[in-house]
Amino acid sequence: MSEKPKSVSLVVSPQGKIKKMKMKAAIYTGIEQIAVREVEHDQPPPGFVLVDTKQTGICGSDLHSYFGHWGQSHEYAAGHETCGVVAELGEGVTKFEIGDKVAVECFSHCGTCKYCETGQYNLCFNRGGISPGMHGGFAEYTSTHQSGLFKLPKDMTFEQGALVEPLAVSHRAIARTGANSRDTVAIIGGGTIGQFALADAVAAGLKETLITVKYEQQAELARALGADHIVNISDTDVREYVKDVTNGIGFDAVVETVGGGDNFDTAMNIVRKQGAVVLVAGYYKPLEVDLSKIVWSEAFVTGSNCYGYSGMETDFEAAIELIDSGKVDATKLVTHSYPFDEIVEAFRVSADKTSGAVKVHVTQE
Repeated sequence: MSEKPKSVSLVVSPQGKIKKMKMKAAIYTGIEQIAVREVEHDQPPPGFVLVDTKQTGICGSDLHSYFGHWGQSHEYAAGHETCGVVAELGEGVTKFEIGDKVAVECFSHCGTCKYCETGQYNLCFNRGGISPGMHGGFAEYTSTHQSGLFKLPKDMTFEQGALVEPLAVSHRAIARTGANSRDTVAIIGGGTIGQFALADAVAAGLKETLITVKYEQQAELARALGADHIVNISDTDVREYVKDVTNGIGFDAVVETVGGGDNFDTAMNIVRKQGAVVLVAGYYKPLEVDLSKIVWSEAFVTGSNCYGYSGMETDFEAAIELIDSGKVDATKLVTHSYPFDEIVEAFRVSADKTSGAVKVHVTQE
């Protein structure tokens, strides 16, 4: 079935020569402000691939920028939970072909530093943006470095493809706990990363799962994904709840996806002695926390930085397989989808969880 062409236009000089191509891109214009602009895009530079963007999710990090917690670019479109089709290849790109369906990581890596050589490419000395000085997934076309690009199965939908990136984040967080089928895991936060961490834990066959939520749509989703315990923090003290259900022992592992000092302290209070706490939240300011719990409990506390290799495969490869096999029904998380021209409303809804939003997608033909 042929696709309707996008509204990409060519700028022509008076002499009739093509100068630049024009496309639409959504760019931050201030706190809680984003607008669609007409911008130029060039050919992909060496090592880069131009992707015809099909579907992009609004990430929690995008909302941090939207709210002004993190920096905003007023020149280039953000967006990295992206799925699309390869449209052009830059010089030196050999692993991809025009027409490949692909998903995008949020960063690029050099492949030659010590961390890259040992499979820890998320810690690359030369790590950079996936689209440095170019437009990301909130544009009709996005330029992405080949190091952060993954081919998708031909029968995978664009909606599924745009969910690979956040699932890969959650998969790594669960892997970092070291938990196995005999272990219990508690997840703090019912947003996208928390829900996918739950789904990954269930798919991995962990013994028992708990997730905290704040909104009813999060609780409904957690039930659909198979959570054993769902604790609404609006009316239940999760610390007391965990004491009751574990006879005061605590959970073997805790994944903290929200951020803030209170949530860190909660994690330390619901993990068992010598248990594991993995931090995967977007911490955007210094916190005052109680570190004495680490000393007295001998808990292992670590971070989980995006994705890389967990074992013998990348977290992206694992996420693609989880979705493609049906072990994780990722599309359950998508509560709202908006066409690209309605991205302002998409951000407004995504930023307001009373709207019923969990994952909001921006779609393009």
